[in-house]
Amino acid sequence: MLLKIRCVMVLLVVFAIQAQAAAPPFDIVLRGGMLVDGSGAPAKVADLGITAGRIVAIGDLGRAPTRRRIEATGLVVAPGFIDVHNHSDEDVVYPAYRAAPGMIRQGVTTAVFGVDGSLDLEMFRTLKARLAASGVGVNFAAYIGHNGLREKELGMANRVPTGVELARMKGAVRAAMNEGALGLSTGLMYLPGLYATTDEVVELAKETAPYGGLYDSHDRDPAFHLLDSVAECLTVARRAGIEAHIAHIKAVGLHNAGRSEDLIRMIDAARARGERVTADAYPYDGATTRLVAEILIPPAQSEMASDLHALEDPELGEASHSNTVLALAAAWRKALANPDTRNEVKALTEQPHEGVFSWVMAVGYDSFRITRSADPALNGRMIVDIATERGQSPFSVLVDLLIEQGAFIKLTVGSMREDEVRTFLRTPWTMISSDGREGGLAGGQGHPRYRGSFARVLAYYVRDQQVLSLEEAVHKMSGLTAAYLKLSDRGVLRVGAAADIAVFDPKAVQDRSTWENPAPYADGMRYVFVNGVLALDSGEATGALAGRFLPFRNRGAGTTPKPTP
Repeated sequence: MLLKIRCVMVLLVVFAIQAQAAAPPFDIVLRGGMLVDGSGAPAKVADLGITAGRIVAIGDLGRAPTRRRIEATGLVVAPGFIDVHNHSDEDVVYPAYRAAPGMIRQGVTTAVFGVDGSLDLEMFRTLKARLAASGVGVNFAAYIGHNGLREKELGMANRVPTGVELARMKGAVRAAMNEGALGLSTGLMYLPGLYATTDEVVELAKETAPYGGLYDSHDRDPAFHLLDSVAECLTVARRAGIEAHIAHIKAVGLHNAGRSEDLIRMIDAARARGERVTADAYPYDGATTRLVAEILIPPAQSEMASDLHALEDPELGEASHSNTVLALAAAWRKALANPDTRNEVKALTEQPHEGVFSWVMAVGYDSFRITRSADPALNGRMIVDIATERGQSPFSVLVDLLIEQGAFIKLTVGSMREDEVRTFLRTPWTMISSDGREGGLAGGQGHPRYRGSFARVLAYYVRDQQVLSLEEAVHKMSGLTAAYLKLSDRGVLRVGAAADIAVFDPKAVQDRSTWENPAPYADGMRYVFVNGVLALDSGEATGALAGRFLPFRNRGAGTTPKPTP
């Protein structure tokens, strides 16, 4: 009996060894692709093997056994792209956007949330918990946000925080850093961050220094005090002893035309002093889009104010959104027929009450460009140029257009010159971002950057215009960003790295979103892997939820600048 048991055990061991030997060493082999590895190095033809969510081999794997072999000849194999400035934390918590199809179809496998100072500590924790429970289509990292923290403690008050309030905010920053936050993000152009002093921001940023944290800044007044606003970002990081990052760098408005070179000189000088400074840029010449009906500031208790508030609901369906926009436009037309109301709206729009945000105050009339009009001759025209031709004020032009066209007329807010977009894209320390969202497109609203940024870089600025080489562009969308975020196992194709991979046809990759219709997804991505799981297979989204939270771990904290007084 004992002999039989021993024989059975020996046979089992033999069978196990044979099964192990017969098992393919790779889950997937990408065969014959043009590897652009994210480092900026020249492309090369090679195979790539994936096992258990990691890149385990690069070379000639033509005879290697694998569970699946994907023919990548004629395709580019690149690291999954990293969107360093993304607002989709507002959307991916909802089932319709959880798989992040807009990002996946652009090859984006990691997104940075909590930008523009949005997340307080509770929101930061809730975001992580909800996405851990539900799953999410892309990896994500996040900042703790100054605006969120300030509103939690002070509401919308325009004052300096008390010692107790500041101490609580500082404690929240430390807690978030202990829980994996990247650092501190600010949105000093927006309320209530606009009310904060530089000293307040410095005190909070200092709390991230022991962790080697990062300072991500939406500048305070990029339209009217561009250089001073970027200088404030550099000052905060210098005094806190951390790295500075300028979000979606640009020269907004006609009055800032030509200032991109001044910004670059300022940042290059800081880097020459040993400061760590980077920036990101999106590949469009307009900052955001709004209906004229959303630009004007209505009286507080008016029907327009109620409709504008309703449009802020993230769960508002497309049909309801469209109906609300139509109601808003109709209410404006009726109200603006009254000269007294028109004068009141002009005053509110150009000199808003405390606690009210105004795009006119933030970026100026000379940054408004028409992108959609019932009169095609107006498309692409600047509001100030039309005002000059008509002998009117820019406000009167907006009102007349709204009365004439209702909900149809649409503007870019924060326009800039195309040559300056190219200047920033070429700058070595500038990464590519989208400033985008998965949703926010109901009723034809939104910006083409949401679903087009990364594909547009590859299609327009690499293939068509040759502003960047393919290797430079991929580096700006992957390796450069991973280095800034201290993601040591992402952003570059190498053995041992996480298998976040984008495979695309360089001849077919194309953004399809436009100013007129921002909703279409990009084309040309063939396969996208998130942690080794196919999120896009033969051009079709799989709905996979393989993303995960990537906690910040800056092992190079000691290389950041020392704090200064």
